[in-house]
Amino acid sequence: MRNYCNINRLFVAALAIAVVSTVVGCGGKPKGFPSVKPCTITVVDGGAGIEGVEVALVPSATMSGTIIGGKTDASGACVVTTTFANYSAPGAPAGEYTVQLQKNPDVGMPDLTPEQMETMERGDIDKYYADRAAKVKSAEKIVPPNLTSFQTSPIKVNVPNDATVTVDLSQYK
Repeated sequence: MRNYCNINRLFVAALAIAVVSTVVGCGGKPKGFPSVKPCTITVVDGGAGIEGVEVALVPSATMSGTIIGGKTDASGACVVTTTFANYSAPGAPAGEYTVQLQKNPDVGMPDLTPEQMETMERGDIDKYYADRAAKVKSAEKIVPPNLTSFQTSPIKVNVPNDATVTVDLSQYK
């Protein structure tokens, strides 16, 4: 009886170690997550930083399922982050990229809250967003249009060589 109890305890202990190892292993980098290097893109207009610019680094070689970019802070700096399989890490994989920038002007029509939408008809919600889109389209652009698409953006970076890049929008207006 004593040997049987010891075997059961060993089995339970081994099972517990296996479960803990599996759970701990799931919290780390997923298989296939690329090695990343530090990269910061700063967006300014005539030297003044611009907050809230969405920065995307579009790789010249396909990187399926990988999102590389971020958003600028109050100083205009964006610490680039790589996201893959719901895991993110600061930096970008080594390689060639086209920089794409996006920031819509504030037209005084924020997203509707869920509470606001509950009190509105679907047609009124659609009209609100159509009106907002029209205002955004007619407003002065913060980011020059050629920088909003990877197909037309002339801004290229090579990570890790270009670990810190400043984009001055005034040069593209």
